[in-house]
Amino acid sequence: MWPLTALKRRHYIVLGICVLFLASYSGFVSWAKVAQALEHLADQPAVRQRFSTPIGRGEAIVTSFMFVLLTPLALAAFAGIVAFVGAIIAGFLRIVVPLRDLPQWIFLGIAYVAIVVSVWALRDYWTGPAYEFMGLIAKAILIATQ
Repeated sequence: MWPLTALKRRHYIVLGICVLFLASYSGFVSWAKVAQALEHLADQPAVRQRFSTPIGRGEAIVTSFMFVLLTPLALAAFAGIVAFVGAIIAGFLRIVVPLRDLPQWIFLGIAYVAIVVSVWALRDYWTGPAYEFMGLIAKAILIATQ
């Protein structure tokens, strides 16, 4: 019996991550494209002067550590907010639309489509600050890993 037939999907994912880590550690996989993208993000005019003080390296290390530590919590909070707003919009649609016998998932689908369309329509307002924030994090990661 082949020993890998008893493994579940999560075991294969962990095995793949381990192989990728070993390949990058031994030099078979290069992270040059990632480093190049980080340098491109960090080369924004609004980010260039950041972390240039004498305590800039420590500030960059704390910033990158807190980003890595708090990103999963922020994503979970954002998903909760989106779910809450979607439920509110779906409830409002259920009240307004005369077809109240439709299943709830149809109203939720319409609400999530409305959220995606509104985020896309308002992209000029949030892409600039988001790009600047990504540049700040990229600069902090580059300084912290040097």
